[in-house]
Amino acid sequence: MKTSNIFFIGIVIILGSASCDPQVDKGIDLPAPPSGSFTWSYLPGDENRVVFTSNADESFLHFWDFDNGLTSNKVADTIFFQQAGLYEVSYSVFNAGGMGTSTQTVEIENTIDIVCEGTLELLTGCDQQKTWVFSQVAGAISVGPDPYSTEWYTSPASGLVDEQYDDSYQFTVNGDYIYDNQLSTISPFEGYISIALDIPELNYTLSPGTGTSGEDQIILPSCWFMGTWDSGPVYDIVELTETTLVIHGRIRNGDCSPGGGYFTFYFVAQ
Repeated sequence: MKTSNIFFIGIVIILGSASCDPQVDKGIDLPAPPSGSFTWSYLPGDENRVVFTSNADESFLHFWDFDNGLTSNKVADTIFFQQAGLYEVSYSVFNAGGMGTSTQTVEIENTIDIVCEGTLELLTGCDQQKTWVFSQVAGAISVGPDPYSTEWYTSPASGLVDEQYDDSYQFTVNGDYIYDNQLSTISPFEGYISIALDIPELNYTLSPGTGTSGEDQIILPSCWFMGTWDSGPVYDIVELTETTLVIHGRIRNGDCSPGGGYFTFYFVAQ
């Protein structure tokens, strides 16, 4: 009887030992987090424009804060600083291994005195603040797969909803972008319904000659828009007169990344 018990205990010990062998997971080799380092330099001949370039490899998400109200999600970008001063520029970048971030100080020595003329005068109205609203004509909103194309959709005359017609947009000489949405905005990300959207203080940059075909551009802060929520934040000025503003920009996704296709918007001065 004692021998049988000893035999049984031995079997249990052997089986228990076998079942406790450690399992070795091969796992997935993740890359190291990016350093977040970047370089910057003044644009040759214009030390109020600074070129920023990420040093990160194989990264998929970038976020810049230039300490002047402007942000960007590009790998490299050129930013205009109007006022002299020190700017703490921060950069964050992500890859499969995590996040890297860094900050550098950029010094701007000169303040640019803004002369309200040309495109700036037509866009802002200078001292007589100009307000832009959607036109009631056909084509107030057009959409197509390529720049300037409209074959996907063209709105009919008076074809927008009230919540779009009551939105207004202003640009000041000093770089303020004032979007008045009467407390609600049509959300294309939630089934084209009107939802509450608080508008913070925003700014814009008027960038001469940088458009798709050499047009001047309106550059808004990242994820902000003019016209429809799923557009922007960069728009070519296709046409600009005392009473008419036609702009053209990329469709964007809900996460602020560029989408497929382009919008054209037709505004009139109120």
